Amino acid sequence: MYEIGDLKEKIIGRLLARDSIYETIKDLCLMGSRFAGTESEKLAQEYIQKYLDEINIEVEKFEFEYQGWIRGDCDFKIKTKKKEYNFPAISLVLAPSTNNETLEMNIIDGVGGSETELNRLRSTIPGKAVMIHSGDTEEGWLHRRIKYANAYEFGAKAFIFANHNPGQLFPTGSVRSNRIGEIIAIGISKESYEHIKELLKDDDAITCKIKVSNDTPKLTSKHIIWEILGRRKDEVIVIGGHYDGHDIAQGATDNAASVAAMLEITKLMKEFNYTPERTLRFIAFGVEEFGVVGSTIYVDNIDISDVVAMINLDGLIGYTPKHIPCSGIEELYVIIKELQNELLYESRISKSIITASDNYPFFLKGIPNVCIFGEKPDPTVGRGYGHTSADTFDKISKLDAKISTAFAFTFIDSFSKVDRMPMRLKESRVIEILQEAKLEDNLKLLEKWPFK
Repeated sequence: MYEIGDLKEKIIGRLLARDSIYETIKDLCLMGSRFAGTESEKLAQEYIQKYLDEINIEVEKFEFEYQGWIRGDCDFKIKTKKKEYNFPAISLVLAPSTNNETLEMNIIDGVGGSETELNRLRSTIPGKAVMIHSGDTEEGWLHRRIKYANAYEFGAKAFIFANHNPGQLFPTGSVRSNRIGEIIAIGISKESYEHIKELLKDDDAITCKIKVSNDTPKLTSKHIIWEILGRRKDEVIVIGGHYDGHDIAQGATDNAASVAAMLEITKLMKEFNYTPERTLRFIAFGVEEFGVVGSTIYVDNIDISDVVAMINLDGLIGYTPKHIPCSGIEELYVIIKELQNELLYESRISKSIITASDNYPFFLKGIPNVCIFGEKPDPTVGRGYGHTSADTFDKISKLDAKISTAFAFTFIDSFSKVDRMPMRLKESRVIEILQEAKLEDNLKLLEKWPFK
């Protein structure tokens, strides 16, 4: 029997020596987007099940119902005094349809879509289509759903979400969480946005015509759950990552690669008879891209009293430097800072709070949590290729796939061996942390504030 230090080295060595992690990423990407409600979602579920069957890992499934959404056609035109232009566009997820009608209205530029920026346009917004870009606002970075909610609150009749990164790429993403939005919402490229802004300079009363047809059935999905029993069997650390992507993309970095890493880590643990200090409960979450729907339903309907911590992998692979936000939990931050030298390489550890991924529902229950992701060298790109058709497996190098997975394994190994886990937070402390971070108002706009 190897000593744990020796065993850890052997697992890392095996991971770095073979290409299986990259092959698994490709497998998941080439089957399609895995978008909730599509055939590729079922293929992904079957693939994960088969992968785990082949290494003799028992699987549990958690099935749930959610508000489905199936993309339909989208027609977007701009009409000036001189000419009518056709611009390519797509509907945003969970946006409503126009019920076979073409809606015509004036269009204005809402810039970043913050409350500060829209306040300046307050009198001009009602009844109009408001273009808002995906980049930073005067208030800093804001999630797309906040910008949509702001546009709706200011009386917009349509939300036009423009990519701030070049490449003729349409941005997508949900506008609400587990329900259909109030106003139509479409995504356009940066190049279209710049063109329309030029047209507005010559004629500030131009109109747009929008016709979208989406289907909105009630659907079911499932989480796939498996465990590696630890020495402390009754103390569970959840390792989560969502397997669904957006239907216009492969969703390679967001988030096929993270799920591939979870599978690869499990396979190596099984191969080397690795026993963690605490039980590891892996969960491949469904329906994250609809507004963190799947994991929210899970924590609200399952007994999670044995869960002592949650490690979320979302965007783990794609960029080698890692960021580990600790959700404003001081005790957790101190513990992870002390683990820095045990990890594969130095990472950025912060007290930031990630509210738009699968760790957040666990945080709302007071569970200490982190969300590990790769940091882009230029933060101004925001999602970069994420949520566009360009999020494909070729953006990931074999080297980064291996090193990032090895990093995740070393973090899981070291964290699971901590003498004492951080205490679960009382609801009052969760509220305080969110309020101290000045997130209450935005979380209410996102409908992610469950407190009375």
